[in-house]
Amino acid sequence: MTQEKRAVLVLGMHRSGTSALTRIINLMGFSAPKTLMAATEANEAGFWESEVFMDLDERILKACGHKWSSRKRMREDVMAVARRTGLLDEVRRALADEYGDAPDIVLKDPRISRLMAIYEPVLKEAGYRIVPLLALRNPVEVAASITKRDRFDLGKGLGIWLRYTLDCEIATRGMPRTVIAFDGLMADWRGTMDRAARQLGEPWPQLSAESLAEIDGTLKPGLRHHALPPPSRTSWRGLLAGQTFDAMQRLMADPNDKAACRTLDLVRAVFRPF
Repeated sequence: MTQEKRAVLVLGMHRSGTSALTRIINLMGFSAPKTLMAATEANEAGFWESEVFMDLDERILKACGHKWSSRKRMREDVMAVARRTGLLDEVRRALADEYGDAPDIVLKDPRISRLMAIYEPVLKEAGYRIVPLLALRNPVEVAASITKRDRFDLGKGLGIWLRYTLDCEIATRGMPRTVIAFDGLMADWRGTMDRAARQLGEPWPQLSAESLAEIDGTLKPGLRHHALPPPSRTSWRGLLAGQTFDAMQRLMADPNDKAACRTLDLVRAVFRPF
């Protein structure tokens, strides 16, 4: 591995295996934030993300007229809003406070999928090279999970999944990146992470026997609460979610697949949620 500072960004929709993926990266030697969210009944293994960043990102979204569950695209210049409100300086301070001078970090808050216009320059300014990992899970399973937790209907859940997935994909296009499927992580995390290393162009650190055992213990079958078929194409949200899921699966094999990117651009152009 090179000696420069690296920030692994775990992006993608809530309930997509982002917590398990973040814990794996942490056990591979990348520092987690100082102020971790406590585990809850909805996520007994822990979230492995910072309460500070979660609160800060929600305030940034609010300043832009959104919240975590918003489905509409950003109309505001996110960076301009962050500068005007002083939130940009808070992001800089949070990065320093939560990670200190750690050279290799893992940062996860699904909201960052919508706020890369802020996080990309702030991380680079701090000397980090960004390593994006895009978490992917069947949108019907994601929608079922947040429907149970937040009492949303299935259509709204699919719409939120679309927004996060489309936003993090376009924000990382052109970067060395990899797409990590929840199913692949659960079935064969070693093979999945080996593929990720090849696509990112660098190997992961050598793991100790203790770390390997802890990762194996992290990926328990109980992490999966919903095993459902892919989206039905009978509704417009189901059609768009299905096309997006198919395209993102193609990006697993080739993160720069041109046909997949064209499909995602088309979905992005026509996706107009209420």
